[in-house]
Amino acid sequence: MSPTTAFNASLHRLSPGDIWLPDTRASPLIDNELAKQQANLSTSNYLNMSENSSTTSSTNSSIVSINNKLDITADYCNQSLSSAASITSNNNNLSRQSSTNGGGARRHRADTASLKEYGECYKRLGQGTTAIVMVVRKLDQDGRSEKLYAIKQFRKKQKQESEKDYMKKLTSEFCISSTFQHPNIVETIDLVLDDKKRYCTVMEYCPGGDLFTSIMAERMTEIEKACCFKQMIQGLSYLHSMGVAHRDIKPENLLLTMDGKLKITDFGVSDVYRFPWESKGRLSRGLVGSEPYIAPEAFQDKEYFGAAADVWSAGIVFYCISLGGLAWHKAKKTDSAYCGYIRAFEKNETFELFRPLSNHQKRILRRMLDPNPQTRITASELLADPYLGSIAVCHDSIDAHGQVHKHTDGVQPICTISRKK
Repeated sequence: MSPTTAFNASLHRLSPGDIWLPDTRASPLIDNELAKQQANLSTSNYLNMSENSSTTSSTNSSIVSINNKLDITADYCNQSLSSAASITSNNNNLSRQSSTNGGGARRHRADTASLKEYGECYKRLGQGTTAIVMVVRKLDQDGRSEKLYAIKQFRKKQKQESEKDYMKKLTSEFCISSTFQHPNIVETIDLVLDDKKRYCTVMEYCPGGDLFTSIMAERMTEIEKACCFKQMIQGLSYLHSMGVAHRDIKPENLLLTMDGKLKITDFGVSDVYRFPWESKGRLSRGLVGSEPYIAPEAFQDKEYFGAAADVWSAGIVFYCISLGGLAWHKAKKTDSAYCGYIRAFEKNETFELFRPLSNHQKRILRRMLDPNPQTRITASELLADPYLGSIAVCHDSIDAHGQVHKHTDGVQPICTISRKK
């Protein structure tokens, strides 16, 4: 058996996601689409929230009508905003308060704000093939940095794409992500225009960088690794309780604050598989996500359970956190390492690459990487497992046992808040 597949920046490091730069002619259209999302629209047929991925997309998958997509997205937002409060109250008694301009309701509105409300562009964090991410800072009267925000600029409209369809795609991700209120989910604050009339999503800034960087640094202790794993599952469980499958869980989409909080970001290929008032959901469609983390059923079947696929992806991330690499490149029979895992799984044997893990870790990983999505453990079941119950999550870098966590030890944030003397 080959050794653990090591991370390779050219192979593994992926773009920040489907983050786009827009056409400046579309202002009236986006105002109309956001206004529609505020209205009480009738429920349409279920939808696939995305037709493409940052790294992999299925050109043969059936695509649901764009018109239905916006109606469903709007319905989801309207219903989720009211239900989120009760759900989040059961998750650490979170309150529904906004981080925009000192409070008030989260913004779902027809009048598009200016980026200037959030300050001036300060630093560029990164750019992928389809993405630009920057930091803006809002200065106080003394000229010191008061608040930092992360900004995503949207891609330009494609030539073959109508302006109406482009605007619907642009608003759907914002509408979904802006309903979430959870400590392990990056907060989406607003959709604004910059001074060049480009549309930007305003989000909270996580100065600790992404989990990929921390894994590569190899500085986290076993306690800190377990803390990151549990926080990821807490965020995933919340998303699934809201009826949303992320569908692109990977270390690059898990951000850290300087005090050790892990947050899930990038909802560009997310799928609304269940409305808040429903007990049963629908299957997801389309091959999306990043190949090493995609569940086998997504490769094999046209339809699959999005939440179960998320758990598989989280299992791969758990392996990455624990051992610092990838066990296989793709969960397909053409991958020899994956075939070795399947043989070991069917014989109820320990896969060779899992041997360095503890017994509890092996057991959890086996449940998460169950090839059968019907019997795969869920995120909520994971949180109820005694092993995860034994993991102490840090708050302000200190856990319940008084142990100091240094998840971002050695990380120098690109931007910091200046303190008044």
